[in-house]
Amino acid sequence: MCRTRAPGKLTSWLIYTTSVITMTGSFQFGWNTGVMTAPSLYIEDFYNQSYTDRYGEISEDGLMWLWAWTISLYAVGGAFGALAVPPFADILGRKGGLLLLNVFSLSAALMFGSSYNSHNFELVIMGRIVIGFYCGAASAIVPLFLAEISPKNLRGAVGVCHQLLITLGILIAQVCGFYWLNEDDNWQILLALTGVFSLAQLIFLPFCPESPRWLLIIDRERKAAEKALQRYLDEKDVSWAIDEMIEEYIEECKEPKVGFSGLFTNKNYREPLIISGFVHFFQQFSGINAIFFYASEIYYMIWPNDPEAVDLATVGTGTINVLTTIVAVFVVEKAGRRALLLYPYMTMVFFMACVTFTLSLANPYEDDVWDYLALCSVYGYIISFAIGPGPIPFVLVAELWSQGPRPAAMSFSLQVNWWSNFVVNFFFPVFQKTLGEYVFTIFMVFQLLAVWFHYFMVPETKNRTFEEITSQFRKDAIYEDDLAIIEMAEHERVKVD
Repeated sequence: MCRTRAPGKLTSWLIYTTSVITMTGSFQFGWNTGVMTAPSLYIEDFYNQSYTDRYGEISEDGLMWLWAWTISLYAVGGAFGALAVPPFADILGRKGGLLLLNVFSLSAALMFGSSYNSHNFELVIMGRIVIGFYCGAASAIVPLFLAEISPKNLRGAVGVCHQLLITLGILIAQVCGFYWLNEDDNWQILLALTGVFSLAQLIFLPFCPESPRWLLIIDRERKAAEKALQRYLDEKDVSWAIDEMIEEYIEECKEPKVGFSGLFTNKNYREPLIISGFVHFFQQFSGINAIFFYASEIYYMIWPNDPEAVDLATVGTGTINVLTTIVAVFVVEKAGRRALLLYPYMTMVFFMACVTFTLSLANPYEDDVWDYLALCSVYGYIISFAIGPGPIPFVLVAELWSQGPRPAAMSFSLQVNWWSNFVVNFFFPVFQKTLGEYVFTIFMVFQLLAVWFHYFMVPETKNRTFEEITSQFRKDAIYEDDLAIIEMAEHERVKVD
């Protein structure tokens, strides 16, 4: 029986590891989400020149589709990166998997850096796929790592740091693109800077202790797990934490081994699988990445003849996103996961309706009040997203699953996230060209569906153990012979001990 303990504390090793993996891994995800916004016109000109010199003249629609592929193929790479999470995270460990992934980030940086001088736009597209692979895998391993090293009373706040550094990466990429590397001959340096963050990870991550749960349950290294726990908990006696993890593992032994396909065949996983998939589906179909990837194009709908106003508005979007996510770090353990999904989606519907209404009334050739109301509506939408639907899906999915199926479940949910991202970003410029300001009504429909889903389907996981959360989804025992279960569980306890 596990002994109850006082609430966990924010120790130096927990702060260090959280800082390293989010400032180098999560930050890169955000950086590569926002880095294409500022230099978009320069890169499109480069595409036009490179394509024309080698293949002949390209039409305006052809260039639009080529740019749409560049933006959206990042998500395709991300989807395949998410598929690689189980072997990376289970075989190599959480820390080892992140270290190896830097090969992809550094390769993408080389492609970006050499594209301009080689006059090869295909290198940019290939680099977007490769860096997408890195971000897809890292964006799954980082929340998994954070969930496994955090005390349950800090799990939400620590987990939100992943989203916080994503938003910070978006903002810094926009600032650098608009106010530093903002010439037609240095945009490739901006894209290639992603390799610097990987180099920093290769320097600082090896000092971080590995996930104690991975060391004990998967790698079967009890002494190493105890040493890691002593660092993360700042306690000498960590036997209670070891006992807690062993109890969780014994519960897992009562279930068959789970692979990716096993998520769909076990009825005990049906409900958490649906929740995991749809919280990420609605996150993307809320339209958030259409706002970030095409922020400049959206603000040009408001100020078509004022590029400085567009730049300021775009950077303002990233700034508000960061500030609101900081607030989310402090409220996630007080408000709970379910509330931070349900109520923000309600306000997102309101602000998206305001965006559509104000853009339809604004005169693009005059500076009037509708311009600023449209801008405030976009900012209100960003605030609503960043306080809940942005960070909470990553925290929630990590909490819904026990140790065995957790990596596969997170990989699945991120597949949904990335492919939804691809669909939204690939078709948004087409719908924007056809529907104009009314393009946002499409996202309003999905936001309304999200309100219904989160109200009826999503449970609260705040301040609950993994066992307490997962037990509510169990329909019945997996095995009928209870004696055999107990015998097998005790055998596994001996192996771990």
